[in-house]
Amino acid sequence: MAEINKSKYMAELKALCMKCRDANKKPTMQTMTNPVVTKNEKGRYSAKGTCAVCGGNMFKFMSEVDAKAMM
Repeated sequence: MAEINKSKYMAELKALCMKCRDANKKPTMQTMTNPVVTKNEKGRYSAKGTCAVCGGNMFKFMSEVDAKAMM
């Protein structure tokens, strides 16, 4: 398995921000800062963090491969 640069991957994690809206009032993709990866009781991985633009809370489901790369 190829090794992934963890700090580079974490800097590029993007998710939908519900506070940052475009001209059509739809959520926009923003960079997530300080992501914390967790695994829930059903076995799904997710990342929680804050929006780099507005500081709002962000959430994103992730694949097992992506989550383990960030852990």
